[in-house]
Amino acid sequence: MFFIIALSATFAYALQGVLMAKVYRQSDPLSAVAYRGLSLLISMSPLLLLVPRSAYADFADQTGYLVLAASLAALGNWANAIAFVRLPVGIASALSMAFTALFVALLGQVFLDERLSAQQWLMGGFTLVAVLLLGASQARRAKHVALQASLHYKPLVGILASAGYGALMSCALVLVASMSRSSHPFLVGYAWEVMIGVMAMLMAFGRGLFTVNNGFQGISFTHFKQILIYASPTVIGTGCYALAMTLGPLAIAAAILSTMMVFSMVLGLWLLGEKPSTKQWLMMSLVCLSVIGLKLVA
Repeated sequence: MFFIIALSATFAYALQGVLMAKVYRQSDPLSAVAYRGLSLLISMSPLLLLVPRSAYADFADQTGYLVLAASLAALGNWANAIAFVRLPVGIASALSMAFTALFVALLGQVFLDERLSAQQWLMGGFTLVAVLLLGASQARRAKHVALQASLHYKPLVGILASAGYGALMSCALVLVASMSRSSHPFLVGYAWEVMIGVMAMLMAFGRGLFTVNNGFQGISFTHFKQILIYASPTVIGTGCYALAMTLGPLAIAAAILSTMMVFSMVLGLWLLGEKPSTKQWLMMSLVCLSVIGLKLVA
């Protein structure tokens, strides 16, 4: 059940990522992150119907951790947006998820006392390598397109931004895992996603104090409705992922989440008409086999 729930979260996150890609590319990334979180205030509210009243009283003590986790995630999402500008999309996605899974595995051992077997470390590492190889195979085509479009391609900046995303998001995920295990996972997931939007909005306003015409960007109601629809799969993604973190090791859940790129490429073919090459299909098969291996050694 743990693997099914974690894979459901991965698919839902990939779907909202593909849908939101157009929004991020056409607007200020930090403001878009804020509007995404604020839209989830509405779309994720049904999850609260599944939360018992007693959980709210227990969750009140988690406010400080919630604000910290949301702040880290907002900064991480901003760093991820920079990585997508400075690197080809394929390699940026692979690096960000690989760094996240690596840092989560290390932090899980230190703060959550999660001990993985040698086989789990081996299969988790194999999954991350397969994801990186898939990203590298996609990067060749994406790099050519990026250079033709005169994008600001700076590999070192992009790699550092991906590493920053991994470090920030892994710390946030450890905090969310801890809160989910001491409170109700749906309540934690809802509060975390909404608070990410609030913190991103405050960061955008703060940025506007130091730069000209670069604060929190306004959008039309029609544009906000589009974000509301595109971000709505996050309801399933965050709900399932928060639940998965209470059922199994955080490191394994993060390794499964790193396969999001496979779902993204398949959804990109369906929704955006981006056709993977034969080599990329083979690499996706390898990633899927590695997830099966994780299931066998768990």
